Amino acid sequence: MANVNNPYGLLHIGTSLSGGPLTIQRFPKLVGYATAIFMNDPVNRVSGGSIQASATPGTSFYSGVSLEYSAASTAATPAIVISPDALYTAQDSGANSPYLTAAQMGLNANLLSGAGSTTTKQSAWVIDDTNATVTTTNTLDVHLLQAWTSPDNVYGQYARIEIVFNKQRMSGATVGV
Repeated sequence: MANVNNPYGLLHIGTSLSGGPLTIQRFPKLVGYATAIFMNDPVNRVSGGSIQASATPGTSFYSGVSLEYSAASTAATPAIVISPDALYTAQDSGANSPYLTAAQMGLNANLLSGAGSTTTKQSAWVIDDTNATVTTTNTLDVHLLQAWTSPDNVYGQYARIEIVFNKQRMSGATVGV
């Protein structure tokens, strides 16, 4: 069965690497910030403690993942999963054959930003499956754990993969291995 192309950002699994519950905190998004934050978008804190969507995959120091949509140029205080070792699933971008494989689990990859949907309010961030960027380098965005266990998910194009952040501002250290 082929996987469906349906990016949804970084969907939290509801637990952390330690097996404990997630920490969720609200942060302000300033009215002057002209970019929407979509549900399941990775975000980062900026000076003054407000948040913004992380617009630079590969160089961002993530603060967490938004659980709520916030329209562009509107003030809001969305709930953010800030647990440094929170587990997420994200879709393989499906752009670079042979896509993500079981042999690449345990390696690291960057994320790719995608334009979220103002209709569904859903993020479109995905895992960059470029073979040259899936490496042992732990300074990349995320650590690849395994394929999400579901009867409609297999390794290959658009596979859903369990991940954890490597670079997470709330941890003060690299989380992934």
